[in-house]
Amino acid sequence: MIRTAMLLALFFLPLPLSAQVRASEVGGVTQMIDGTKLSIEYSRPRLRGRDTLFSKGDMRWGDTWTPGANWATTLEVSKAVKLNGHPLPKGKYSVWMVLRRNADWTIVLDPKARMYHMNPPDSNASQIRFAARAEPAPLTDVLSWSMPAIRMNGGTLVFEWEHWRVPIDVEVEPSLVTTLSAADAAPYLGRYTWTELDRDGKPKETSLFTVTHEDGTLKAQYTPDDPYFRKFALVRIAPDWFAPGVYDKKGVLYEVLKPEMTFEFARESGKVTRIVLRDEDDHVTSTAVRKP
Repeated sequence: MIRTAMLLALFFLPLPLSAQVRASEVGGVTQMIDGTKLSIEYSRPRLRGRDTLFSKGDMRWGDTWTPGANWATTLEVSKAVKLNGHPLPKGKYSVWMVLRRNADWTIVLDPKARMYHMNPPDSNASQIRFAARAEPAPLTDVLSWSMPAIRMNGGTLVFEWEHWRVPIDVEVEPSLVTTLSAADAAPYLGRYTWTELDRDGKPKETSLFTVTHEDGTLKAQYTPDDPYFRKFALVRIAPDWFAPGVYDKKGVLYEVLKPEMTFEFARESGKVTRIVLRDEDDHVTSTAVRKP
């Protein structure tokens, strides 16, 4: 009997605070883009059967509201970025939205990050404010932040709840310069006989390798065409050293294979005459010689 009573007492003990179920559970989104870390932390309220929240109740048009619950949603960036073209210094901010019925909503980022959701900040000079387009969208039951689109120099941060969607363009400072002047590009231009090597360093396959300068960028292409690289960028990472940059179908540069592949252009008497391709272990995988 004593053992049974003890077991019942343990069963009915309250759960630890950390195990309590919240009406608005805490969530988060973290994304790294070219060395810049972007993090959203927020509580996620649910509709709970309600089909209309905006324009009535606690979220009326013209109100300033945090897109979350409980403590204000926060945004933290490890380096300076641009949001919808507006500079945002490195730091952590509380996130607020000014809701409007027939106009863009206003995003307000306040450097005071720890704020309760019922106490929106007054307008002040330390805030970052910019317009964001609010779009009608399919029903979203749980308030959500996501990063559905990423590119080499940024992406799209998206808020969704109820029948609304607010996309925010994110632009990060690139770690590499993808352009090259015509004068700097000139020594590398031309056609090369490309030779792929096997594991023992013996010639395996040959092809044509062409280097051009287009739209301010040094570019290269194999013939026969490589199905993955096609025409790709040569992004300078050191004098006479380049990493390949791959374009998507829309012509947007989305990946630089550094340090996986490095093109080393070798000179003789100041003129580029050959190329050595190295992998991330500094192993030579291909060589090329300039054609006459």
